[in-house]
Amino acid sequence: MRQRIIDNLPRAAGDSDALAPVRREQLLVYLMGPYRTFDVDALLPTDADVETDAPSFATWDESNGEYAEDEVLRLLQETRDCLRDRGFNAFLAIDVGIPLDEMDAATQSIAFAQASNATIFIAPQVGDNLGVGIEIGSVLEDILSTAGMQGPAADATPPARARRIMVATEPSVRSAMLGAVHARWDASVRTFTDAADCCRLCAQFCTHIQNEELYGSLDRLD
Repeated sequence: MRQRIIDNLPRAAGDSDALAPVRREQLLVYLMGPYRTFDVDALLPTDADVETDAPSFATWDESNGEYAEDEVLRLLQETRDCLRDRGFNAFLAIDVGIPLDEMDAATQSIAFAQASNATIFIAPQVGDNLGVGIEIGSVLEDILSTAGMQGPAADATPPARARRIMVATEPSVRSAMLGAVHARWDASVRTFTDAADCCRLCAQFCTHIQNEELYGSLDRLD
């Protein structure tokens, strides 16, 4: 999957333009965010009513959220472009262009996170944040599921891969799942105030991951 992502990014995919080459092609940074519908059918109880119980990132509550759908996508794209300007091979799921009939959105998120050097979930205030918690929770449980993660959070021993994940949220975002990110998985949770601040936090995190691979204890993935 790593090589497929690298090969696909310089090509236009649907509504996503081809991305220019970057200095650190092998340092993949997957940016996740609530900018399109996320299929959660497989994560819901069998007796759940999909019409009422399944949250959708494409359903916006303007009275509770500060962003409209296109504004969230713009924030993700601006952060991606900012990171790419700094040399990191940042991408969104839509940039890779894998058809949903080949791989559903949930499976894509997990596969992209597994293939990337760093995974950053950007969670602005968009009203109902339940979907945010479901998606990041499913990804974390899949890629970080190890014997040491069995049992309560207080007894959990997160794998080294947890250090490759950061959640960037606005201060107003409230989610029980986001609250558990640090407690259970020991992943980084940071807050941002605007697009420039979001880019700064993400760039700092990517630089940290790069240094950990070069000089620290994280394995190089290239």
